[in-house]
Amino acid sequence: MDVMRVAGFSVASAATVLLLRRMRPELGLVAALASGLFLLGMALPMIGEMIASINAMAEAGGVKSAYLTQLMKVAGVSLLMDFAAQTCRDAGEDGLAQKTELAGRVMLMLLALPAMQALLTQILALSP
Repeated sequence: MDVMRVAGFSVASAATVLLLRRMRPELGLVAALASGLFLLGMALPMIGEMIASINAMAEAGGVKSAYLTQLMKVAGVSLLMDFAAQTCRDAGEDGLAQKTELAGRVMLMLLALPAMQALLTQILALSP
């Protein structure tokens, strides 16, 4: 089961990183980054399955592919920026993590603009 594998790896990695940080702090950071990348690699197949399922549901519901594409971009940017910010925090760079999150929020707003414009157009078309 993937959940048990991911959870087990996470706990083992955390214990390893904790020990390394006490003995050799520079190796602790490297181990934390490597563990994070490995976990991301473990999640990629699950992300592919999720996208395929969402596409199937959207087709069944008649959702336009343009809206689905925007939704996937928003989800991808959100997850990627969160991963990047958490990696910055692991490296002890809280300020950089906050700026990464801010940049992610700006990107999300830009990605949401077409949907907001379409919604505004629909509202204006309904008004007398």
